[in-house]
Amino acid sequence: MDKTLNKKVVVISVIAVVALVIGISLAIFIVRRTGNEHAFTSANLTLNFGDGSAIIRNTGIEPIYEDEVKSLATTKEFTIQNTSNKTLYVTLSLEEITAQSELKSEFFHWELYEVASSNETLVNSGNFNIGSKTTLDMINNITFSTNQTKNYKLYVWLEENYEDQNALQGLSFSSRIVAKGYLKQVEVSPNEPVLASGMIPVVYDETSGNWEVANTNSEWYNYSKQMWANAVTTSEESYRTAAAGTEIPMSAINSMWVWIPRYKYRIPSDIGSSSAVTSPPEIDVVFESGTNTTGESLAECPIDATDCYYTHPAFRDGSKVYKTTAYDQGGWDEELEGIWVGKFETGTEGDTCSSSPSLANCKNVTPKIKPDIKSLVYQTVSTQFDTSLKFAGGTRSTSDGTVTFAGNSTYGLTSNTDTHMMKNTEWGAVAYLSQSKYGKMGNSNYSGANKEIYKNNSSGIYTGRSSGVPPASGSTTYGSYSYNDKACSSSTCTGSVTKNAGQGASTTGTIYGIYDMSGGGFEYTMGNWAGTVGSSGFTTSNFPGGSNGSKYYEKYTGTSNSTPDATRSIKGDATYETKNWYSDNAYFPYASYPWSNRGGSYANAYFAGAFSSYYSSGTSISSDGFRVALIP
Repeated sequence: MDKTLNKKVVVISVIAVVALVIGISLAIFIVRRTGNEHAFTSANLTLNFGDGSAIIRNTGIEPIYEDEVKSLATTKEFTIQNTSNKTLYVTLSLEEITAQSELKSEFFHWELYEVASSNETLVNSGNFNIGSKTTLDMINNITFSTNQTKNYKLYVWLEENYEDQNALQGLSFSSRIVAKGYLKQVEVSPNEPVLASGMIPVVYDETSGNWEVANTNSEWYNYSKQMWANAVTTSEESYRTAAAGTEIPMSAINSMWVWIPRYKYRIPSDIGSSSAVTSPPEIDVVFESGTNTTGESLAECPIDATDCYYTHPAFRDGSKVYKTTAYDQGGWDEELEGIWVGKFETGTEGDTCSSSPSLANCKNVTPKIKPDIKSLVYQTVSTQFDTSLKFAGGTRSTSDGTVTFAGNSTYGLTSNTDTHMMKNTEWGAVAYLSQSKYGKMGNSNYSGANKEIYKNNSSGIYTGRSSGVPPASGSTTYGSYSYNDKACSSSTCTGSVTKNAGQGASTTGTIYGIYDMSGGGFEYTMGNWAGTVGSSGFTTSNFPGGSNGSKYYEKYTGTSNSTPDATRSIKGDATYETKNWYSDNAYFPYASYPWSNRGGSYANAYFAGAFSSYYSSGTSISSDGFRVALIP
């Protein structure tokens, strides 16, 4: 139907009244001790309104289209200030005052923006579908430093696409915003993994040494115990519907994935160090619920800040959350509850690209993600990107870079799944979680220098291998240990088990982590300098998603230089913030070498590691592989 004509019908058919009463609630007491006396003083959290009124009232509301929200929706501007002498963590929620069944609250939508220097940054959005609950959280645990003030704008509108709009005439409902502050950061459970169609949740059987179908109603994962959620794919349909406890032999597995839940983080010290940081600090990670954004904005929490929490950009909607242009801070095209990351470097099994790097061979391989296979090298960045799409049957247009997915029965993944070559921010999301209490940093089986992820010292670049010690000089043909702690003397590791020698090369120090983040092959990532193609095989017209920036790569700009700095790096990409941590390489893509390398190689000594960053031209190299991320 013609949009203009449809709008005319709507104008005469709907009259509604919306009243939002804005209120505030506190649940805080600060205790001060003076001599033998205790003084109890309530912490002050102030809520102010630009027009002096706590009520939004608008009659004759019309349904509007999404692109009209900023110009036609009902709005309310307000500020929140922490006037106490303590950092507070604030939750904003909607509380329905009167449940009027005549006008269903879910018909109304809202968007909440934080306003800073006339720029509006989307915090969260949804509808008023409170249902049987009395409140609906908009954002949880926003950090407010002492005397900090934040400005917000709430947009409320009636959506245009309800069939029986005449039934809404003259009805109303009311709701209020409640702000609650707490002294202590509220612990939030990690988001439950979102399985794409075809993915099978798995757990490792220590007794048999095999992976088996997980009982998702039991302990499939426990991040507090460094047990990150794992899933696999297979071409055999029977395993996709198998009962919990069914063993899936490694021969039947063609890809393995690890879930990285949405979180915000704080780095307490050693940001952008100009010298080696041999004992980096623990990164403070706080999981976020659903797609709630509880971290502060980039303006409030810049790349050098040590006293605030920032929602990691790998989970953000980069098309809306930006510094200068869309996607210049990374992100996807929607808010994400988490991402799946390839458990190992992408490899091949029985293909010839690694030993016979002809262009045709390297483009036509069947990629796999599993341990004890050869990493897939000898590919240009463009071929690596196209190979990453194969898991979900994706293709990239060679004319304009458009990416589409058709699904791939070999892995059981459908067209609703996106698999792509890992970006710098996605790499950073894994590295930061590893350096938190939920990763190897928090694993009590390791101490001192052994907190660092062990290096894959396999000069043959076999996946999942380990030297059994932190990065140091020396390599062997096959690596010293496999991912399951078995000693290696050939391409198949069947030797004796040395506890934690192989698993120490994972991001958790357990078999449930991600491997090959240190050593093995250099890993190209989709971090690019200023849309420069170099020797990648891309052209300026067929960059994935377009050369002006997209969800498939980070486009760095500024003054061309090979050293990470606060002006060019993206907060969360593990280049500037973690510069020189564990003495890892600290280099940055620039005009002459416009592509990012991560992790170092088997040949690097102390310079390899999860925080290692380097640069390259994008050409095919015998030691340069890549990793895949999956968005369900």
